[in-house]
Amino acid sequence: MKNKIKNSKILVVGGAGFIGSHLSEELLKRGARVVVLDDLSNGRIENLKKIRNKVSIIKYDISLPLPKLKKKLKDRFNGIFHLVCFPRSMSLENPFRDLEVNAWGTLNVLELARFYKNCKVVFTSNSGIYGDPEYLPIDEKHSDNPSTPYDANKLVSEYYMKIYNRIFNLPIAICRLATVYGERQMTKPGWKPVIPEFAKNILEGKESIIYWDGEQTRDLIYVKDVVQGLIKAFLAETKDEVFILGTGVETSINNIYRIVSKALDKWIEPKRAEKVAGDIKRMRYSSKKAEEWFGFKPEYNLKQGIKNYINWLKANK
Repeated sequence: MKNKIKNSKILVVGGAGFIGSHLSEELLKRGARVVVLDDLSNGRIENLKKIRNKVSIIKYDISLPLPKLKKKLKDRFNGIFHLVCFPRSMSLENPFRDLEVNAWGTLNVLELARFYKNCKVVFTSNSGIYGDPEYLPIDEKHSDNPSTPYDANKLVSEYYMKIYNRIFNLPIAICRLATVYGERQMTKPGWKPVIPEFAKNILEGKESIIYWDGEQTRDLIYVKDVVQGLIKAFLAETKDEVFILGTGVETSINNIYRIVSKALDKWIEPKRAEKVAGDIKRMRYSSKKAEEWFGFKPEYNLKQGIKNYINWLKANK
């Protein structure tokens, strides 16, 4: 089956989130008919304000029983992008909720796709599954070493995806994402992505906290690059393979703080604190396989992406 976007009916699970809303916009631009499914625990309706009148929005918790979901979704879909997740940083505090959303929720998506038949599922998994690197850059051959319930449940979900592909011939794509950032990414209690947290604190004149020694690194990928990668994965023949979407560039937390401070032309000395449980020392990922299979190549560098994010943040204070 050859996948296409134009005139296809696409379900975006987690479509009101910061990645999902950008994806929904791009799918609409390409001529898809988009339905957003989101319980709004992390996502926000305002993320969809540009396309509010062009998409159908269904408020629903993907971990709830499947029969109820089928009643909500009256149309058949040609594709599903499954982005919804329970945050990694909260998974140690609430592992059972993490299991419900990240594993049970994935099973519901797969059963839904199997019901529709010939409905490709693109799943956003987590590069943190690899744990601390045995070598750099990390590629898809690297061994898995989950360090949080979030990582474990994402890995279980990948196995569910592969099983449904092999037994039911369900088309799938599994994309392990590096650390994604960009416009609409927000902080909240228990969930503090590094760039939004630093930028918000500096703008408000508050101290930021840098955990560990600050020399732990992240492979930071801009949200619009991720969106392009997910769509390319949907359109390609991806079998049951896993693909990393990253930049191959690592940046320390200390340096991220310096870059954000410089972009805001303001320096506030950060506080230091102990290592957070489950943190990873170095992150640098190879996307060579994704480039070879479906032409994925990031276009934005970190300074460009941070500038775009800060402009958005200032305009939406």
